[in-house]
Amino acid sequence: MTKMDRVIRSFGIIIPLLYVGLGTVILWNSAVLFPNLPAKYSLPAGSLFIVYGLFRGYRVFQKIFNNN
Repeated sequence: MTKMDRVIRSFGIIIPLLYVGLGTVILWNSAVLFPNLPAKYSLPAGSLFIVYGLFRGYRVFQKIFNNN
């Protein structure tokens, strides 16, 4: 595995975690990051970020373990 492959794999692992973290922050307290986001949109937006992060994480998991 080359150095670039390790960097790409690291980003592949970090980015889904960031999406899930961002979704969690939006669900708990959206005023911290997005002060102009209405409260009625925080649940759908946070849920969407979490689901997308889990989806990306699943794809990365498949890619890492199917190549080995």
